[in-house]
Amino acid sequence: MTPRPRLAPLLLLLISLLLPWPAQAMSDPALRFGVFAYRPDHVIRERYQPLADYLADKVGQPVLLRVMGQDDMNRALAANQLDFFLTNPSHFLLIRSERSLTGVLATLVRERSGVATESVGGVIFSAADRSDLSSLKDLAGQTIATPGFHFLGGFQAPALELRDAGVDLFRQTHLKLVGSHDRVLKAVLSGDADAGFIRTGILEQLAEDNGALLARIRVLNRQNLPGFPYIASTRLYPEWPLAALPHVRSEVVRRVASALFALEPDHPAARAARIAGFAPPADYQSVEHLARSLRIAPYDEVPLVSWVDVFQQYRPWLLTVATLVLMLVVATLWLGKKRRELSLAQRRLRRLVQSWPQPMLVLRDDRFVDCNRAAVELLRAEGEGSLLGQPLAAFLPRDGESAEGRDTGALLARVVAGEVARGEWLFRRLDGSDVWVEMTLAPIHERGEPEPYVLCAWYDITGRKEAEQRQRMAASVFEHAREAIFITDRYGNVIDVNDAYVEITGRSRQEAVGQLPPLPLEEGAGVFTSARAQGFWSGEFSCRHRKGDSRILALTLSGVPDDRGRIRHFVGVFADITRLKAQEQKLLTLAHFDALTGLPNRVLFADRLQQNMAQARRQGYQLAVIYIDLDEFKPVNDAFGHEAGDELLKELARRMRSELREEDTLARLGGDEFAAQVVNVEHPERLHGLLERMLRVVSEPVWVANHTVEVSASIGYTLYPQGEELDGDQLLRQADQAMYRAKQEGRNRCCRFQGLADG
Repeated sequence: MTPRPRLAPLLLLLISLLLPWPAQAMSDPALRFGVFAYRPDHVIRERYQPLADYLADKVGQPVLLRVMGQDDMNRALAANQLDFFLTNPSHFLLIRSERSLTGVLATLVRERSGVATESVGGVIFSAADRSDLSSLKDLAGQTIATPGFHFLGGFQAPALELRDAGVDLFRQTHLKLVGSHDRVLKAVLSGDADAGFIRTGILEQLAEDNGALLARIRVLNRQNLPGFPYIASTRLYPEWPLAALPHVRSEVVRRVASALFALEPDHPAARAARIAGFAPPADYQSVEHLARSLRIAPYDEVPLVSWVDVFQQYRPWLLTVATLVLMLVVATLWLGKKRRELSLAQRRLRRLVQSWPQPMLVLRDDRFVDCNRAAVELLRAEGEGSLLGQPLAAFLPRDGESAEGRDTGALLARVVAGEVARGEWLFRRLDGSDVWVEMTLAPIHERGEPEPYVLCAWYDITGRKEAEQRQRMAASVFEHAREAIFITDRYGNVIDVNDAYVEITGRSRQEAVGQLPPLPLEEGAGVFTSARAQGFWSGEFSCRHRKGDSRILALTLSGVPDDRGRIRHFVGVFADITRLKAQEQKLLTLAHFDALTGLPNRVLFADRLQQNMAQARRQGYQLAVIYIDLDEFKPVNDAFGHEAGDELLKELARRMRSELREEDTLARLGGDEFAAQVVNVEHPERLHGLLERMLRVVSEPVWVANHTVEVSASIGYTLYPQGEELDGDQLLRQADQAMYRAKQEGRNRCCRFQGLADG
């Protein structure tokens, strides 16, 4: 036999060690990232693929994006085919009830127009022509489209609002499950459903592609939520959670969490997903409360509770109670034994003093002869030896007298005589700090002692004294603040005001108490509801002083909760900003209006032109841009002076403006040049009639500087839209060119820009 066959396995092992490992074994496997498809799959994939690429770059592992519906995501999670997932809070609660999760890594932060939010709600809407649907109660008996039962904004949040309004969705309406938010909108607009539920933000996203969308729908129960950038019909809940599965390694979870929190709003991944990044995990108890209130999965069934379940659920508490009961029994037996021992003990007083949790000291001849550990700790002494032999006056802050000016010697003499004395005293500890105590002095008579001992019991009230000091300081601020301050009960009725309140409102303290404070007319007492829900409300509004003049106030209203977190009072602070607002309005007028004629200037004209052009594109009508130049204005100015010229300009501006409609714009560009915008031009004949009237009123005589003067105008105009897209400056240049052609053809006439086809 030959030994070669025995060497074959060794040679194979050596070759396998020398050969390079496969590339797949050298690299970490791809992370599977599931995102719930609340809109069409291609939309979600387009938005979240950059986020997956961003995570792959930051984590150092490939990240595979999987866009899936709720059922597909449930099956993938059951088969451990996902490592991380991002879904709505209601779906997250259902997943968490069915399987173990590592927990929420982060909460999604959405962004619109520079405003970020970590909240989501629902939108209840119908078609704009459904005038019969104006409130939530009108939805009874209607067909309502919803993407599904486990959509927080698309079903659960609106369902709670309807339940609070007295409408039972399952008994009083016909629910139509369509699978996605886009289909809900399509069902309502096509008439397949009377109303629909979608989450906040969907309308704004779809309106970016369809500018007329918002005009085709009616939002029911619209909420006024300051700082929230989307249309909403419901209260708000935490945004989507991003969670990890338990099988993912902890270091990978940490890297993913770090990458999520590092995502900036201006990053391409954030802009593609239309988010501002991720925030630390939010509290999803409000979502759980919502699901419990509606009795929907995972809270749609009442669990059967057994004694074993109770024990498993409350095992720490039951063990603690049992331990306490056992300790109570043992303590009772021990106390009985100690009571029998104490009946035989001769030094009952010292044992009582030493075991008492409150600071207690014993004095004889005005000096401490005994103390307990609590007294040592209160005075911050190193031990009992530091206190024994010291007089009570040694711990007073100044000259042997208390802060109240009482003499300790006379006080102790009264106690020795049989009096029990109580009072608040300020003492100085051995480390130099002060402590306020409530001190009780009582005589203790010992058998065989000619003079009684004095038992000195202290109770630390330093915290109470500091609180009283803060209250006095707060009261001083309340009375002397220059801003008006008021305090109301939980219903908004004033219970106290300061002097600044009286000065700003003109109401006396007696008139203000029991009444509502100054509030914005459009919201009224609703500001208290907002302050109760959000903790505060702030805003500016106009009100009338007692004397009748109008004032503008800047108000901040805050709720004051009690120990249980319930709002019991409101505190409001407001200041009179009337002069500031007047100055702002004056500056705004100077920036946008001509000082001589009061007409819009070139800046405001350009701004309105952009708006009118956009409106003309959306609504499909024609916009006329007109350029007007006065003929023979300079001779009038030279002959009669600038003041006469100014009077002429003001009169002609008034005449031309009177010929235009309210929605049209007339502006002075400078000197004797004017420009106008005429919206919704239906027929060229009507536009020509308007221009002829303007030429006529300009050419009529004007009385200035005790003379009658006559001028004319040359007018050029152009229309928008045209065959090619133009901006506002190009339209104005076209009208200017047409105006120069009118001058060349003899003045006192109007000409249309020649680049436009007749029609």
